[in-house]
Amino acid sequence: MRFKSIVLVSHVTDLSGPSEAVENYLKTRSDKLGVIYHPFHYCADRRSRLKEYRQGQLKREVSQGGWNLPPLLTYVKDAVFSLLYFLRLGAKFDVYLGADPLNTVVGVLLKWLGLTNFVIFYTIDWMPERFSNKYLNAVYHWLDRFCVRHCDAAWNISPRIQEVRRSQGLPDSRNILVPVGVDLEKIDLPDKSGKEPSELVLLGALAPSKGVDMVIEAFPSLKERFPQLTLHVIGKTPHDAVEDGVVYQPYEPRLAALGTGVVLHGARPHDEVLAMLPGYDIALALYKPSPNNLSQWADPSRVKDYLACGLPTIITPVPEIHKDIRTLEAGIVVDYAVEPLAEAIGRLLADPGLWRAMRENALRYMDSYAWSAILDRVFDESFQGRA
Repeated sequence: MRFKSIVLVSHVTDLSGPSEAVENYLKTRSDKLGVIYHPFHYCADRRSRLKEYRQGQLKREVSQGGWNLPPLLTYVKDAVFSLLYFLRLGAKFDVYLGADPLNTVVGVLLKWLGLTNFVIFYTIDWMPERFSNKYLNAVYHWLDRFCVRHCDAAWNISPRIQEVRRSQGLPDSRNILVPVGVDLEKIDLPDKSGKEPSELVLLGALAPSKGVDMVIEAFPSLKERFPQLTLHVIGKTPHDAVEDGVVYQPYEPRLAALGTGVVLHGARPHDEVLAMLPGYDIALALYKPSPNNLSQWADPSRVKDYLACGLPTIITPVPEIHKDIRTLEAGIVVDYAVEPLAEAIGRLLADPGLWRAMRENALRYMDSYAWSAILDRVFDESFQGRA
């Protein structure tokens, strides 16, 4: 499918995610592509960004509005910038793809004004208690239901969210599952047939709910048992270091204090991450079980990247993908505790045969998750379901 004109509007983090993958896909399939990104309030660079592509070539890029505002005012600012940037792109767009309710509401309004023809509501994250403030949470869910009623197609990142849409009365013709994919063509896999595992990797924002404390506690005894063990950390403590309203200290000093067996790489662009991951052996995806953990409703992209790079993944039973990892033996599912984590890491380090078998299972699992194939399918489904 090729688009005459399409605009993508999304909130983004410091790390690459599904929206950036959609941008890369659309660049080569659009005569005119507009991209509007709003970093979340906790990102280091908070400026809203506008990019315009013509025939796959970037023609201009603008960044503005990086003010240090309270979260609520930041969202208001983002909605205003979405509208202003859209108008700055000129004329009208055939398709408006909005990720999350706030961005999609703007698309619905633009459709009512005759400035776009088709609105896609892309739900990358959803949860019953998206915000701790009950009034803000109520507004979020009102906007969410508004977008479901008025969009032409709803993209949902996980089966759990797809079921929510079904319960909201969305017909299956507009209720489309869009799992996270992988840029398989960017991954260069080394030959590890004679290798013994020794390299751990932890990717993503360093936060209490990502199991970083458990890793720090488990590492010294593992290092003593397996002297060759190295832990690679790709990511950083978020700019504001706040989780569930509680401020926490940066993790980098505590990780560095573990000694020469720990390598801190900091945050890296996604293409660099995909170049680095195949060199490691075992991946960690330690989500804290909690009613407020978004990951239970999501399809974490870092887990897909791990598996596509041939890394057996040690994961907690929070995101839905843990079920496939267990069934396909592409890693080990553990409880959110230090002892099960240390036991699982030790098991793979001590048994290269098991590690190699899980590595092959992970690679086979990801064969069908190329972003290009996923997006080819979901765009076709989106327009077949058009009323």
